Amino acid sequence: MAQELKSKGNELFKKADYSGAEELFSQAIQKNPHDPTFYTNRAITRIKLGQWPGVEHDARAAIDIYGPKNPVALKSSYYLAQALLGLQRPQEAYHVAHDAYEQSLEAKNAQTENLSRTVLRAKQQLWAARETARLRDMNETLGSVEALIEADLQRALAELQAQLDRGEIGQVGCTEDQAVLRADAETKVGNLREAFRLASQGEIQERVVPDYLIDGITFEIMHDPVMTPSGSSFDRIGIVKYIEKSGVDPLTRVPVTVKDLRPNYALKAACEEFLTKNGWAVDW
Repeated sequence: MAQELKSKGNELFKKADYSGAEELFSQAIQKNPHDPTFYTNRAITRIKLGQWPGVEHDARAAIDIYGPKNPVALKSSYYLAQALLGLQRPQEAYHVAHDAYEQSLEAKNAQTENLSRTVLRAKQQLWAARETARLRDMNETLGSVEALIEADLQRALAELQAQLDRGEIGQVGCTEDQAVLRADAETKVGNLREAFRLASQGEIQERVVPDYLIDGITFEIMHDPVMTPSGSSFDRIGIVKYIEKSGVDPLTRVPVTVKDLRPNYALKAACEEFLTKNGWAVDW
């Protein structure tokens, strides 16, 4: 009976009926709370719905059932990290994703690339939070206006949640409206910071590290980038250690040797130029 509910939920998920799929997965869990796949299926459905507390609950439940060191649980760890990012808890997300990433490398698991991207997203959120604090400390007026924008966003999100609780809107519509509100607030903050940057002649300016300068293994700015046969670039020290240990490309899983690596001179020049102009990035 529980498996039948899961199968029906999967069909609704394929049709993008996420609310209906979530309900069927919930019924399956009630019938059999010990099958981790029911929780992972509901977790990815809740990701589609933007229900981050529920995603966190389901991912943790699946991990508990699988066991934290079970490679099969890596997908659940990926879901958990996404939930923590959605809940604005980037430090926890970083630890979860990084630990799972290290385990996925060891197990040569298919989740390696997803976890790598999630680690970088968490690190970017941590950096963005530090930058926000730095900018607001630099200019009290900027901090006050940004706080007002954030307060308006929270009030609007709370009103949406109230409408959802009263049944005036559906979950999918609520999630879409939440995304619009957050994007609008982000645009307002961006425009505000640009205005302050111009007024201060560049003194008050958000600092950003481009993604293409970041190593996919160490998650630091690359110093000596080299390219694998698949065309991906990594910092030499990290990729050499990885290949010597695993013997495969970290992204494609195709066999590769250290001799197959080639220097990426253009990217190295870009990294050096960026660090020369942005000394703060060394501690990124």
